Amino acid sequence: MMTKKSGFTMVEILLVLVLVSCGLLPVYTMMRSGQKRIARADSRTIATLFGASALELARTLGYDRAQKLAKDEDFKELQRIADKNGYQITFDPVLQEITPKPEDAESTYLLRIRITVSAKNDKPQGNNKDVPVLTFVTILTDPRYNFY
Repeated sequence: MMTKKSGFTMVEILLVLVLVSCGLLPVYTMMRSGQKRIARADSRTIATLFGASALELARTLGYDRAQKLAKDEDFKELQRIADKNGYQITFDPVLQEITPKPEDAESTYLLRIRITVSAKNDKPQGNNKDVPVLTFVTILTDPRYNFY
């Protein structure tokens, strides 16, 4: 007499493995995608804080001293901190003459300050937009003149 053994067949085991893997794969993909988005948001937040700090420093220094922002000790310290965190801060001041002006008037200028914050070590490859390159711009006026 033959007795019937209880257990699972190979087909049943394979079917369960396929169903479980089909359920876990989307969850794993969502977790990986979420981790990438969190890392991207973190790096953009840090870059934004460095740029906003540099702009605020330029505004605090005022028109004359902001032209020499690259030589300012506070700005150099901000650059050192950014460097330790893997970011590079560049400073680009541009004096723009205000036109039109009356014929006998003295030339007046606006100071346009552009701060660029970029990740030092990471280079974007292809469509990879994870590396933040952020540009911040502000305009300072010479307080010796009234602009209306």
